[in-house]
Amino acid sequence: MTPSRRSARSGAAIAATTVSTFFLTITNPATILSFAAIFAGLGLAGAGDRWSAALLVPGVFAGSMLWWFFLSGLVAVLRHRLPPSFALWVSRISGVVLLGFGLVAIAMGIAALVS
Repeated sequence: MTPSRRSARSGAAIAATTVSTFFLTITNPATILSFAAIFAGLGLAGAGDRWSAALLVPGVFAGSMLWWFFLSGLVAVLRHRLPPSFALWVSRISGVVLLGFGLVAIAMGIAALVS
């Protein structure tokens, strides 16, 4: 495969990944509730000023994109400097943390049913 075809495929793959990640993030209930809480806490929920809303939404979008570009760039730089075992241990620790959260949620559900 020629380098130009490889870069065209990877460019299309990056665009598709970006779009799917955007829609996955924007439809995440935790994201929606978090932003609703932030906007309400800042007093922006009842402002009613359309220009403020028109500037706020692209500002949040741009800030989120910059944050994710920063994080993904940092990971791209650091992944070559870290040993392969680092990713294995991060995966293991993440799995244990997720398992712990799941067990706590199940215990809370059972406690709510019992009481």
